[in-house]
Amino acid sequence: MQIGNIDAITYCLGLDPPFLEINEELLRLLSEALALADAEDQALVNHPTQVHSNTASLTHLRHVCIRMLTAAMVRPEFSDAKNTPTRARIISVFFKSLYHKSVEVVDAANDGLKQVLLQQQKLPRDLLHTGLRPILINLSDYKRLTVASLDGLARLLQLLTNYFKVEVGRKLLDHMQQWANPQLLQAAAERSIEDMHEIKILVAILEVFHLLPPSASVLLDDLVSSVVNLEVHLCRRESSPFRKPLFKFLNRYPTESVVYFAERIESAHYARIFCHAIGSPECGPLRGALVTQTPLLVSLLSDFCTSVNDASAMSVDQADTVDTPSAAPQSELAGNETLYKRLYVAMSVAAVVHGCLAHTPRWLDEHSSLLNALLDAWAAAIRVGSQPNRSSYLARPLLIEHVIRSLLLATQAVANPPAMLFKLLEVTGRSSGAVDTSFVFRYVWDDLIVRWPISKRREVLAAFLPRLTEGSASDESNAIVLQHLINPMVATVFTLPGIAIAPGIDAVSESDVVNSSEQRGAELLRAPVL
Repeated sequence: MQIGNIDAITYCLGLDPPFLEINEELLRLLSEALALADAEDQALVNHPTQVHSNTASLTHLRHVCIRMLTAAMVRPEFSDAKNTPTRARIISVFFKSLYHKSVEVVDAANDGLKQVLLQQQKLPRDLLHTGLRPILINLSDYKRLTVASLDGLARLLQLLTNYFKVEVGRKLLDHMQQWANPQLLQAAAERSIEDMHEIKILVAILEVFHLLPPSASVLLDDLVSSVVNLEVHLCRRESSPFRKPLFKFLNRYPTESVVYFAERIESAHYARIFCHAIGSPECGPLRGALVTQTPLLVSLLSDFCTSVNDASAMSVDQADTVDTPSAAPQSELAGNETLYKRLYVAMSVAAVVHGCLAHTPRWLDEHSSLLNALLDAWAAAIRVGSQPNRSSYLARPLLIEHVIRSLLLATQAVANPPAMLFKLLEVTGRSSGAVDTSFVFRYVWDDLIVRWPISKRREVLAAFLPRLTEGSASDESNAIVLQHLINPMVATVFTLPGIAIAPGIDAVSESDVVNSSEQRGAELLRAPVL
């Protein structure tokens, strides 16, 4: 009944126009609610043994009291100077309740502080110091950190960002090092880590960083390095509980993060984290920054192409040199070391582009320089021989596959224009010996050849025929396009009765299949194709 009465008063306080006056009687009621919200659970029951059995009721009572205090705080007439002591006590209770074990109470206290800050931009220094003292005490010793206290810090940072300094982040990084015991992490690598107390603490620490003041971008290197160190000790490569909070920080500083990872993309673990972030649905700001840094990606791909050209030129020179035959193998090995490092970088860049295209598929259409750089990198990878004894032996097929999948996404995004489609098929056909390319040919058959209307087929055929006479494409490329697109596209005109003449115009009925085939054939080959 007490909870119901408090709920009723809260409702009346929130009515507009006001229904209740802020008078002495209401102030006494607020003081009682304030005492209830501030009291410990043991003080609210007749006997300490009753606390456990009444936990839900006590939590609900504390919650409704805080809601009523919040409703009173937003009333303009409650801002009179005579109510200043009461307001100060209420704000203190809001701060104290942020560290409560019940999420329901914490949310109510957080909403109360939000309303207070909407009314007054600055809080009194002594009140602020008193409210922050519990969390500052917890921050002084890593052993005092709990998930609840770190969640309270995160909420305070959301409300009072300007009252904190970047040094809070540095202190948390120091505590991460204390919690990240290498022996403990290596032992944990053999079992599920999500429910481990230490892992929960580390994740809660990471959840704080994206809420720090804007100058916290200086912590980017230390933070990412700490996450990499944690994942290495836990033997995690593709994912970990630490990445989601890290991605929030990267989204806060997207441009700095893209440049940072691009400079370290030669490192396998950094590259994997970057690819994972770019492909994650929640990393839209990071992908937006990546698109603006297209020239940086083009430069990294160009470095690989340059290395392949230099290695090829070196091989030719060494083949022609007969004066110092003993020097050739060593020189070639040195060149290959650089080549294969840049091959791995190019593969990582192609993986990043592929991950981004899954969310922004028109990127290549709007940045032809990146499309050309990807094609050049693919052509260079085709020229590089496989090296099964090297740690980067998978880089070459992965680079080729990422380029093919990127081209497929880009082609689909712009409704399969003939030029892009021809290039996709050329790259796919010439890569069939290095990777599995069946998914492209299956797409071309299932989604294009058997579905295209006659008008689209005529457009494709009209675009292909000049390639045979102008010499703009090699015979090998033309043969691939003929085999996988043109020939089946033309053949199905006469063998599939359901093909439309144009979009929205169905073919004739099954009883007129012969006439329909003749009509479709004539429609396909009419001017301006021939």
